[in-house]
Amino acid sequence: MLHALFALGQDRINLMNGQVIEGRVLGQSTLEVRYQVRKGARLLERAEPTESVFSVTDSLGRERVWYFMDTLFGNDLTIQQMRWYMEGERDARKGYRPLVPMLLGFVAGAAPVLALDLEVNSLLIPPVYAGVMAWPRVNITRGSISDPAMEGDPNYAMGYAAVGRPKRVLKSLATTFLGVGVGLAIRQLIINPNLDPQF
Repeated sequence: MLHALFALGQDRINLMNGQVIEGRVLGQSTLEVRYQVRKGARLLERAEPTESVFSVTDSLGRERVWYFMDTLFGNDLTIQQMRWYMEGERDARKGYRPLVPMLLGFVAGAAPVLALDLEVNSLLIPPVYAGVMAWPRVNITRGSISDPAMEGDPNYAMGYAAVGRPKRVLKSLATTFLGVGVGLAIRQLIINPNLDPQF
């Protein structure tokens, strides 16, 4: 019975980072939004500072917007522009796939280790490569746009890049470390034992 009542009272808290929390809002103020979420059989009470909340939509679809445009606070976008920005964040979180940078990271990690017999110095490659990946433009992954009308919108693209760039950096770092590990393993287990002994 409690589960059914909780399901009926689902509210949506739209965060500024594009994430959406579904639960039951208990109270809203200029300081925080308090809510309940279900974790297993228990109901947990949590709170988000209002400055990180864009809006709260109740179970009847009524929305209360907490975001406001004020350049003094760093809120440079209008409410509608911020909606598109957050949509870009959401789509990048769900659908951005930096496959080419990840593949290149693997090669950048493995190739120098195999070619130059790097050992300890090889651990410098992943952070350098990941740092380089922070610079290029983030290209939207095909099929990850939830609403085709948003394609080409600069605010949507900004939001997409805000999530996509750190995602690309972290995934590139991981695959470059993997490449270094594979390169070291091949070097130590296959290449070095088969080299002619040096006299």
